[in-house]
Amino acid sequence: MPEPEFNQLRQTVFAAARQDYQSGVNLIDDILQQHRLQLTLEQQIRLLYSKADYSHSMNQTNNAIAILAQAKALSLESRDPAILYSYHNILADIFSSLGLYQPAMQHYRQALEKSQFLNNIHYTRQTENNLALILIKQRQFAEARRYLEKFYQHGVNTDDPSVKAIALNNLGEIALAEGNIGTARQLHQQALAMRLEHKVTTQYSWSYLNLAKVAKAEQQWPKVIDFARQCLELRAGKLDLELIEPGLLLAEALASTGLIDEAQQQLKQSLTIAIQRQQAEWQLLAWQLQVEFYREQQPELALQAMQQALTAQQKLAEQRYNLSIAQSAAEFGLLSRDAELQQSRRQHELTQLAATAQQQRLWLAIGAALLILALTLFFVLNIRRKNLALEQSLNHLQRTRKQLVEAEKMASLTSLVSGMAHQLNTPLGIVLTAVSGCDEQLQRLQQKFEAKTLSATDLQQGLAENRDMLQLAERNTNRAAELVQRFKQISAQYEQAEPEPLALQSYLSDLMQGLLLSFNPATPVQLQLNGPDVTIISYPAQLNKVLTALTENALHHGLTDLPQPQISLSWQLREAANTAENKVVLQFSDNGDGIPPELVAKVFDPFFSTKLGQGCLGLGLNIVFNTLQNLQGQIELAQAESVPANQSPANPAKANLERAIKTQAGCSFVITLPLDIRHSRKPQTTAAVVG
Repeated sequence: MPEPEFNQLRQTVFAAARQDYQSGVNLIDDILQQHRLQLTLEQQIRLLYSKADYSHSMNQTNNAIAILAQAKALSLESRDPAILYSYHNILADIFSSLGLYQPAMQHYRQALEKSQFLNNIHYTRQTENNLALILIKQRQFAEARRYLEKFYQHGVNTDDPSVKAIALNNLGEIALAEGNIGTARQLHQQALAMRLEHKVTTQYSWSYLNLAKVAKAEQQWPKVIDFARQCLELRAGKLDLELIEPGLLLAEALASTGLIDEAQQQLKQSLTIAIQRQQAEWQLLAWQLQVEFYREQQPELALQAMQQALTAQQKLAEQRYNLSIAQSAAEFGLLSRDAELQQSRRQHELTQLAATAQQQRLWLAIGAALLILALTLFFVLNIRRKNLALEQSLNHLQRTRKQLVEAEKMASLTSLVSGMAHQLNTPLGIVLTAVSGCDEQLQRLQQKFEAKTLSATDLQQGLAENRDMLQLAERNTNRAAELVQRFKQISAQYEQAEPEPLALQSYLSDLMQGLLLSFNPATPVQLQLNGPDVTIISYPAQLNKVLTALTENALHHGLTDLPQPQISLSWQLREAANTAENKVVLQFSDNGDGIPPELVAKVFDPFFSTKLGQGCLGLGLNIVFNTLQNLQGQIELAQAESVPANQSPANPAKANLERAIKTQAGCSFVITLPLDIRHSRKPQTTAAVVG
């Protein structure tokens, strides 16, 4: 078909696609079916390129990859050296849209090589501009700046203001990424002025979007709101995908200025578009922004948004993985077809020998592909299992958090979640680093394989390194699980169905001696027990948990360097007018260094410890506090109180008790328990958190 007639057909395709991508695809299919005999091979390939581009724009990525593979297969029969220019450009754009910048960069460089065979220098400079955008993402600013300066000079040579404005915008992005905010603002303002002067209306929105980013870097939120709204107004009625980024910027700016309701509404609009268009990366950013909105005031909703963000992140990873698999399969198919064509050209000379060699090469390629695929699936499944275990652990923490919220203030919840996140950050960070290392190693192996430079040594070394990194990830995942199990002890619930009678003399003697034997301190600890033979009705397992935590706290914090460490436990009966209100008061003391006055108010807080980061989580006394609440008791640090000589105490029995539990040297805790828990009020189902 003559080129002028073909170009007219393409213009109808472009017009249809501007209204609806699917209409463009359908029109291309009709043209290929009706005019196949009139179209040249190169014209068919160019139509397939447009169809692949539209399919990608409709999020039909796998279909786009298949169409590109079909176009590349046809290009093997073409003698046009530049026919693969669009192939590499579109494929690079697909990889870039999913954040796979390394393969995107490779295809843009290949497109740059093919552009040398085109008669128009504009294609070369445009490809260099696209490559520069990827280099900016990779923070290779020097090379990106060289390409953009050439692109700007091309605009000067051709007197094209749109090209110059695009170059200024992209140079502004480099300046902003380097932290030169003033330079970035100046470049974006120059680009906008140039577009306004020459009425390049299609590019106005990009200038306003970039100026909003600069204002965000300066935290000038009113300007961000103004620029983002102008961008949205210019893009209204066009492709809804282009509304997501300025919408998220506007939502963040509105929230930063206190307009939370408007911010939520704008965020919901952007998130709806991202979900409808299956844009996992934008969904992830939107949910992360939602987490920031809810973090302070509604932490429960923040956790729900965090869960959605994790789901979006998983979808993005699956999209990237599926794209890599689809591209690899397409490349293998193209290699197979190329080999078959070569075989057909030489079969009159090497019929049987060529067939045998080709079969060997084919089996080798299939075997290597299956091996890489099996290893990839193994690693992905292993990572998913680890993620599932972490997700289950997170669910346990969430249930514990809900119990704590029902009994204490919201501020206590914030302290608890922050402490847990701090403790889990290190092992989870190591897990993430190890997994990322595995992914990078697999990419290197894949690159060597595709370049046919993969040796057995490289493969063996890569597998060994991946195994080491996975072992590191497994160890730290187990560490995170251990931390989660420790966190679960904060929940102080009954472990027995019914309370039991406990003779304190025998029970406490056996328990304390057993605890000292189990802890086995380096220096023997002298144990002193003093109290009447009193029987209480309570829960022995809960009381065991309390005394275990107090003993561990004394051994680890108060008695570490004493030559003669001592622990004393005394108890007294406190009688009341109503026998149902009788109490037992226990005093747990040691002769250690004691607690400084400025730390007394914090001792029962979760994640407070003077040895935090040295194997101590700071949860022991908080667990004691919660457990005693469920036992209808209480705990406090003993305070010395004196009675003036000229004043007699109103209650002599109470005074004698208080003198019996007076403050001693070291650390002393006073525990009050009901004599019979069955006569006390019904235990609460959740425990409070001191904060």
